[in-house]
Amino acid sequence: MFRIFILTIIAGCITLTGIAQEVVVSAGSFSKNSSASISWSLGELVTHTLKTNENIITQGFQQTKLTVTSVDEIPGIRMIVSAFPNPVQENINLKVDGEIDYLKYVVYDLNGRMLHQGAFDSNPMVVPFYEYKSGIYFIRIVMAGAEIQTFKIIKQ
Repeated sequence: MFRIFILTIIAGCITLTGIAQEVVVSAGSFSKNSSASISWSLGELVTHTLKTNENIITQGFQQTKLTVTSVDEIPGIRMIVSAFPNPVQENINLKVDGEIDYLKYVVYDLNGRMLHQGAFDSNPMVVPFYEYKSGIYFIRIVMAGAEIQTFKIIKQ
């Protein structure tokens, strides 16, 4: 009885809208074999799941914001790195309170694509941002392969 109720609601929604709904996500995949199927998506937040003995329906919505709430810090590293000005228009300065030997920086866009990387050869290190479009970027500071700090940068 519950299955018929759910299928009636789904059919009614498709009939009322005239088109089937589609989720657009930044990444995902689908796999199927003779006994089961699985799909996943990146960027979709699950809000509710309905289950019966034979069926599972999960509904969700697309996340519209990415918020960094914490950045892991490596214990034992006594180095302070600052990034300024933020928001940036032309160039961003990376200033290190300590030695810059073996330090590198990597610039990523909001989709996680690496845009630029380089080694620290001055202090402060000037990183050009004039060629990037307005948006949110991340600069990761790395020493000998270990992440020291990550900055969220807003490009105006």
